[in-house]
Amino acid sequence: MKTLEVSRDADALSALLDQREAKHIQELAEAQAGVRAVVSREAAARFLGMSTKTLYRIIQKGEGPPFVKRSVGSRSQNERVYFPYPQLNAWKEAQTQYSSPDQRQKLREEAERARLRAELANLEAQAAALRRALRESGDLRIMAFEGLTSLTEPHPWVMGPSRVLGHALIVSDQDLEEGDLIWLSLEEALAEDWADLAAHGQLTEIYAAVLEEAAQLATNNHKRKRLALIAEQAKTDTRGPIRDL
Repeated sequence: MKTLEVSRDADALSALLDQREAKHIQELAEAQAGVRAVVSREAAARFLGMSTKTLYRIIQKGEGPPFVKRSVGSRSQNERVYFPYPQLNAWKEAQTQYSSPDQRQKLREEAERARLRAELANLEAQAAALRRALRESGDLRIMAFEGLTSLTEPHPWVMGPSRVLGHALIVSDQDLEEGDLIWLSLEEALAEDWADLAAHGQLTEIYAAVLEEAAQLATNNHKRKRLALIAEQAKTDTRGPIRDL
């Protein structure tokens, strides 16, 4: 088991995420009312009915809606991506062709219900994964990585416009407040560009150590099975075929 000290537990992060969710809903309401010109990446993902991760990927490919970058706070690394609402809405409309206004509204309502169900299921799974990582360490201030599953489960990462700022349980309150949140596995997160290479290096060591332990466990398991087979064959050779009683 490899562990990492955290700055906040899963319940504290969940409370902060609830606050962010309320903020994003308010952002969209203000944008739709015409009193807000741009919305954050997380609010835009909600509006489009996709995860922040999916929106991040299509932006990387240059296939997403138009966006602008604005500095937040005192550090250049905290520059954030925002989406002008009129262009965001136009991009969303352009993605789907509808045969009638009634069908458009019906499909929108069905898509929103499906999105909310999926979002709830994802949030429950993500919270469970975080609590499991903290619980397995025996200390809620320590996050544990053990086995290949721990490397593939989604974790919350705080993002600048193009760089990972760190794990949401570890980064400073300022980074958590000013950055965007995206759920990635540890492997996916390590493949991104990072603002803090020391933090990237620490997690890379954990990732490599867990892989090494898993490989050693698989090798030992194979050896045990092979020795058991050899022992069974030896019994068969000296005593004749083994029959069920």
